[in-house]
Amino acid sequence: MMRLGRKWKSNQWGERSDEYLWQDLQYQHQYGWLKKIAVASIIFSLVYWAHVSETGVGYKIDEGIDYIISTETDWNYITQQLSNRLPPTVDLSVLKKVQGVVSKPADPLLYMMKPVSGKMISPFGWQTDPVTKQGVMHEGIDMEGILGSNIKAAAAGKVKMITESAQYGKIVILEHSQDIETLYGYMGEILVNQDDIVSQGQIIGKVGRNGLTKKASLYFEVREKGTAIDPITRIKGDFPTGEGK
Repeated sequence: MMRLGRKWKSNQWGERSDEYLWQDLQYQHQYGWLKKIAVASIIFSLVYWAHVSETGVGYKIDEGIDYIISTETDWNYITQQLSNRLPPTVDLSVLKKVQGVVSKPADPLLYMMKPVSGKMISPFGWQTDPVTKQGVMHEGIDMEGILGSNIKAAAAGKVKMITESAQYGKIVILEHSQDIETLYGYMGEILVNQDDIVSQGQIIGKVGRNGLTKKASLYFEVREKGTAIDPITRIKGDFPTGEGK
């Protein structure tokens, strides 16, 4: 009503005062904040409902939020991909500024993530071979997985090698900075190619079966300057309790 009155007065006298214009701007500003608060409240309510619903959608949303919170963002990869796909007229200066400010640690060992979510079923270190009954060095860890589930890159890097062996089946080796490599074995399917640049958390393949036990699992190995190190000491986050040995 107040606006209609001011509009009628403006039409009546052929002009509007600065005072009325300033009041209009104030009302618009207030309504803008109210809209933002309302939208944020609706989004929060939907996410919270999905979280407590224990449905498939809820689990997917929880997994996505957990990934965003716990995973380092590879801004170099994002900038490169956008540059390749967007028209040359699009200005990416803002994204490049973010890339310069939000930088990742130089050492990928500081922020490695688990390639699969399952528990450890075979640790790093000396073990007794079930066939020969002799002591052998297990230079990685075996992690429980669901057959056909995703295998994610533990850190950003480059596909150094795709190969296959009698011991670990289909293998992908990623090369990271500072002479660091990660190896992924028992893969049922490989979804990357030689020399591909991958970001942390990117899906590089699918879980296959251990050639010896025939159980669905992933063999994961970390090497620093050619020497195998215990992956558990480098992976961010805790393994589920009750892990096997």
